[in-house]
Amino acid sequence: MNMERKDTPRPESFSLRVKMSPISGSGIARINRLHLKNTELEEGKPVMIINGDRKRIMRLVADEMMERGKISIRRKDMGKLRVSEGDEVTIQPLKNVGERLSHGLSFLRKSGDGR
Repeated sequence: MNMERKDTPRPESFSLRVKMSPISGSGIARINRLHLKNTELEEGKPVMIINGDRKRIMRLVADEMMERGKISIRRKDMGKLRVSEGDEVTIQPLKNVGERLSHGLSFLRKSGDGR
């Protein structure tokens, strides 16, 4: 009997309910560590947080104290996304961000003053 485990594909994006962070800054969102295990997301890597046509790039921090099914978003980011506590947002991984940034910078160098 073959007991080989088949890897199931991990979702590209998923939705969580917003919880307002007590911190007023921006750029960081907290989710339960288990959400990272079930997806291709990595702690500290940028993700796209989406609410309808509003999008924000944020860095994820894994927090075992965060309630499963929720994402803690800072107040400024909530304002930019136009979300309230309890609203649902979509979390989408950003792939090859470093490569795209490097390519863009090299293009700018070539098209600029030649440095």
